[in-house]
Amino acid sequence: MTASFLILRIGDTRLALPMTAVREVLPVLPIDAPPGLPAPVLGFVLLQGAPVPVVAPLMLLDPMASVGAIGLFSHLVRLRGDGPCLLVDRAEDVVRGDVAPVDPEKSLNAAIVGELPLGDEVAHVIAVDRLLLDSERATLAALTVAAAARADQWRAA
Repeated sequence: MTASFLILRIGDTRLALPMTAVREVLPVLPIDAPPGLPAPVLGFVLLQGAPVPVVAPLMLLDPMASVGAIGLFSHLVRLRGDGPCLLVDRAEDVVRGDVAPVDPEKSLNAAIVGELPLGDEVAHVIAVDRLLLDSERATLAALTVAAAARADQWRAA
């Protein structure tokens, strides 16, 4: 089955997100990082007055990874629904293609669901609903509520 994918670059890794999962692609915005956030949560951006969490997908796929300096050409990929923004080095392109199966041993907790051929390379197709565990989603929702309350305190001052 042919589908459309947003191609992302994170370091040397290329990921492919189904376009059905993408709400919008944004330039990097100021990220408010209150203390005490879990490592993959970089902070929050305000979009239309509401805080939206910013998550480092590389740290979700590889807990030993770290996020370096945010580059000038980095992007925030906002996921549909109540999803967070993903910080990526670059949103490169939108392509149409057929997904090839992936070796289950390389699926990283079943978050990688296939490989999308891109010329001589491949992009790992990500299932966004598998990036976070249910408990992580609940924690992220609670942190977002706290960030909204914090923003409201500053607006009231």
